[in-house]
Amino acid sequence: MYADSTMRIPALTIDLLVAVIALAQQKSYKSAGEELSLTTSAVQKRIRTAERTLGQRLFIGTEEGVTLTPEGQLLYRDGLRAIEQILLTEEKAKALTDLRAGHLRVGHSTYLAPKLLALVMRLNGEKEMGLRIQHLPGLMTVLVKQVVDGTLHAAFGDLSITHSALIARQLFEEPIVVCTPKGHPLAVKAAIRPQDLDGEPVIAVSRDPTPAHHMEIKEFFEDFGVHLDIVADAFAPPEALIMVQQKIGICLLEASAVMHPELVAKPLSVRVLTRKSGLYVREDNRHPALNSFVDLVTERIGLKYRHRDLNQSGHSRKSSTGFA
Repeated sequence: MYADSTMRIPALTIDLLVAVIALAQQKSYKSAGEELSLTTSAVQKRIRTAERTLGQRLFIGTEEGVTLTPEGQLLYRDGLRAIEQILLTEEKAKALTDLRAGHLRVGHSTYLAPKLLALVMRLNGEKEMGLRIQHLPGLMTVLVKQVVDGTLHAAFGDLSITHSALIARQLFEEPIVVCTPKGHPLAVKAAIRPQDLDGEPVIAVSRDPTPAHHMEIKEFFEDFGVHLDIVADAFAPPEALIMVQQKIGICLLEASAVMHPELVAKPLSVRVLTRKSGLYVREDNRHPALNSFVDLVTERIGLKYRHRDLNQSGHSRKSSTGFA
C-alpha cells in the first residue's frame, strides 16, 4: 500500500507493456506484430511511446534482431509477471461468474484410470440441479494448480499431490501390478514376490509429475531388501507400455492401465500397493453449485468405488496420498 490513499494510475498502459513483452520474445517488429495481430508500424509506435513514457531506451538493434537493454530486461521481467497476474485475475473472475451460473469447469488427468475416466465423462450434471459441466483434460500438476488458483472448480486425478488449500476426496482405488512382455520369466508366475524384482530392469513411471507415488513404490521394495534397478523413465503409462513391449524393462502400473495384447499384468503377492484416484476441490469453496456437483460425484462414482478393495484382506495398506 502507498503512504497516501490515492490510487496511482500507471503511466505505462497494458497495451504498451504487452508490446514490449512481445518484441522481447520475438526479437523483430514484424514477428511481434504477427503475435499481437498488429502491423509492424503499430508495434514500433507502441515501443517508442513506452520508451518516451519511461524516459529510457528499452531495445537496441543487433545483427540477430532487437535485444533488451538492462532497463528493458528489468521491465520485461517484472512486466511479464504483471501480465500473467492480470490474466490469472481475469480467469478467476470468469470462473466465479461461471460458478454462480452453475457452469462448472472440471479438469481430469490425461492419465486417469480408464474405468474412472469413463464415469467422469458421463457426468453432465442434472437439469434439476441447474449444472453444466465443462470437462478439461490436462496434466495433474497443472490441474491442481488451477484448482488452487481458482480457475478450475474441481479436478479428477491421482491423489498423490498435497496442498493446504485443497480437499481430496478418494473415489477409486486399484492394485499396482507388475507389467511384463509375454514370454518373460515373470509372466508365468501366478503372483510376483517383491524379491522376484531384485536385479530386474525397471521402467519408472511418472517419476517427475508424481514423485510421492514413485517414492512409495521404492520404499515398499526397500522394506523387502530390494533396490529397484531403474533403467528408463516414462512420463506416463502409455509410454511405459511401449518400453515394456520393446523389452527395455518391466514396470509397475495400476491394473486398469495394462491393456495391451502383447503384455501381461501379474499381481504382487503382498497386495499393499495401490493407486488412489479422486476429486480435488478448494477447501474454502463452499458454493452451492460446487456442493451439488460433489454430491453428484459421490452418488454416481463415490458410492460405487469408495470401499472397493479397502480392508478386504486385513492387510495394513500404504496410502498413496497424504489425505484421508
